[in-house]
Amino acid sequence: MKKNQKTVAAKKQNSNVNATASTAKNVGALVPFQSVSMNIPLDEIDPSPFNLDRTIGEKELRDLADSIAQHGVQTDIKVRPTENGRYEIVYGERRFRASLLAGKMTIPAKVEQMTDEQAETCLIIENLQRENYSAMEEGRIFRRKQEEGMSVAAICERFGKKEDYVRSRINLTTLIPEVAEMLDHEDITLEMAKEFAKYDPDIQKEVYEQHFRNDGFYSWKGIPAKEFAKRLYDKYMTKLDCYHFDKTECGTCGHNTLNQVLFSDCGDCGACRNMACLLKKNEDFLVDKALSLLKNDARLHLAVTEEGDRAIAERLEAMGHEVVTLDKGLWNYIDEPEMPEAPDPKDYDDEDDLQFAKDDYEEEMKEFKEACSEIEFEVSEGTMLKYAVIRSKEVSILYDRVRETTETDEDGTAYAVAPASPAKALRDKDARNLEICYEHINKDLKKVLREGSAKFPTSAMTEREHQMLNYVLLDCISGTNRRLLGVSDYGENRVERLKVAETMTEEQRTMLFRMAFMRYCDDIYEFNCKADNIDIRLMTEFGQMHFPEETAAVLERHKSIYEKRHASLETRIKAIEDEAELLRLREQAGIAEVAGERVDTATGEILAAELPEAEPTDYPEPAFPQEPRPDYAPCEGPDPDEFLPDADFEAPLIPLGEKPSERQAA
Repeated sequence: MKKNQKTVAAKKQNSNVNATASTAKNVGALVPFQSVSMNIPLDEIDPSPFNLDRTIGEKELRDLADSIAQHGVQTDIKVRPTENGRYEIVYGERRFRASLLAGKMTIPAKVEQMTDEQAETCLIIENLQRENYSAMEEGRIFRRKQEEGMSVAAICERFGKKEDYVRSRINLTTLIPEVAEMLDHEDITLEMAKEFAKYDPDIQKEVYEQHFRNDGFYSWKGIPAKEFAKRLYDKYMTKLDCYHFDKTECGTCGHNTLNQVLFSDCGDCGACRNMACLLKKNEDFLVDKALSLLKNDARLHLAVTEEGDRAIAERLEAMGHEVVTLDKGLWNYIDEPEMPEAPDPKDYDDEDDLQFAKDDYEEEMKEFKEACSEIEFEVSEGTMLKYAVIRSKEVSILYDRVRETTETDEDGTAYAVAPASPAKALRDKDARNLEICYEHINKDLKKVLREGSAKFPTSAMTEREHQMLNYVLLDCISGTNRRLLGVSDYGENRVERLKVAETMTEEQRTMLFRMAFMRYCDDIYEFNCKADNIDIRLMTEFGQMHFPEETAAVLERHKSIYEKRHASLETRIKAIEDEAELLRLREQAGIAEVAGERVDTATGEILAAELPEAEPTDYPEPAFPQEPRPDYAPCEGPDPDEFLPDADFEAPLIPLGEKPSERQAA
């Protein structure tokens, strides 16, 4: 009986193997979407190349292997034949690997002809339906399909998912490793991970470090996902309502959270996710508003706080405008008078109450106009400075009183000096800007000459260089440079120095001159430089001789800055002077301007917008001549833009050995 059972079992096994072999021979004849079920040897099967996003834990695989060893594979895997007579897994790789681990020889499979695209789609759909993929694995799959050129709509259609589902999964691939690990270990929920993924990596890193890395008072672990989303939104989203630039384009922008599926539950306050665009629009708005205010009032001073945005200040400075940095807190400055709000009749049921409100409003308007007139008078007199303070999202008008300064005359008597008028202050500023221009030229040209000292040319000296030599040889070169010249017998007295100088070769003399002139340039004073400073003119000329490109760059850079500032200040000076002349003529005519209205000083009557024609019998008709204004020069001397001296200029030759004091006295 036992022998018969073994015989039957052997025949059955042979029958299965023969059926497998027979079916395998006919696999090549399969047509697409026609499946054949069969047992296939495990050593003839290759893993799927499309299952790179799937991770299988060792414990999970061992548990499945134990089940297969005891009960076998209950559900067929799917494979497709390959050109080399082998099979490639479409789905079921976990069962395949567990069967290998369980020591099985074959595995039940459905064989079907498929293209690469069909095989990958079949694999993904199978695992999605079985929920074998984690959210991160799904995200990596959808991201890969998107990178291959498939749109989100096409992904949704192929895999039967909604758009917000697909987008949220794709967004998970932007999680930083620390947050992704928390999701894998279930330290955070999937909903919290989705909120994390809405923000840039830098924000994710900051939130993780501050609120999830450690437990404690500031930990956000375990809070509801909605509360977590609100905290992130309030802290890190740039709400558009906080900005004052024109937000017309933002209404239809894809970076506006009101237009994004991921932020559909964030309320009705839109926020911008394109930080670069937002900052650019805000910066342009602040620059334009500052320029508009300055154009309307030439007495205005542009200013920023110590914590202000330097990028905006640099843009304005590049245009030639000066931007000062306030050295006090904003609470130390005087705010611009606030215009009272007129009463709205709709807010009053009683006529008497409305009339009382109107009377109060008129009184407040009177006080407002008086305050404005007083401030404007002080600004015009120079006793009050008017600032346009560029803040993070707005430009504010603030005022600061100017205190009298104290100076001492020659006999030691102290006296008070009244503040300068706005025009005088701007002229002083213009003169100082010219000094700054040449201070920077002085400093930067020294750097050019210093960096070029290692490659001094040995060509023949020009006649102009000989003249420079007479100017600078009274200063000594350093001992290091003397050694570079090959001079060793160099005594302390002037006779020995003269002997060494007389026995130098022409090449040594050439190098000596250039080293001496460089040393002289190092000692030129770098502050309060004037346009006609002889030392700077000569240093400039020397730089143009031997380092023309670097010298030209220095001159162009700093002169360009000065010219822009000069043009801006000249415009403001003219506007102030024209306004002062107009006020003088009005004063002669007995007309004053109070809070924007022209008033007859004798009668208090408010006049029309235009000045009345003067009676020829009373006083001559006022004219507004444009008197020619002489060109301003900060000091006597040549044009500050002339760097080269006249062709017939000859510096006196100074004999070698003459004392520096003698040259300076001469």
